[in-house]
Amino acid sequence: MTAADGNGGDRGVRRTLLSVFLGWLVPGFGHVMLGRVRRGVFFGVLLWASFGFGMAHDARLSLRDDKQPLLTGLQVVANLGMGPIDPIVRLFVYGEITYSMTAGDNAVQRVEKFRARERSPLSIYGTAYVWTAGLMNLLLLFDIWDIGRGRRGDA
Repeated sequence: MTAADGNGGDRGVRRTLLSVFLGWLVPGFGHVMLGRVRRGVFFGVLLWASFGFGMAHDARLSLRDDKQPLLTGLQVVANLGMGPIDPIVRLFVYGEITYSMTAGDNAVQRVEKFRARERSPLSIYGTAYVWTAGLMNLLLLFDIWDIGRGRRGDA
């Protein structure tokens, strides 16, 4: 960027960062903000349907466990990939917004709720759908970044 470019480069980066944030906040919306409406609607419907289908099938909302911190930490990141809907759903499932298996006063009740969902015969499928939605949304945030920075010209 040269001095003659003015503020255009900064504005483009800010717009891209805003689109990435909005894409995490409401999956699919980041693409819409960049003018890729069909792509945004398609991915938004795909992600929300996958997340909803997973929750309807007793998906486990991962909790970080001190016995397996790396694996369970990555699972929590996969859940968080869907944005703020994750803490909202945790509030309904666990009665609190929590990301740790053992921290806090309600650890015993939290573990029991987690184990009850885990015992559901559909839980493994529901969990796969929820994690897939979260991880796909995280990958789509990189797509939003590339589109916003002009690296992707396709529609």
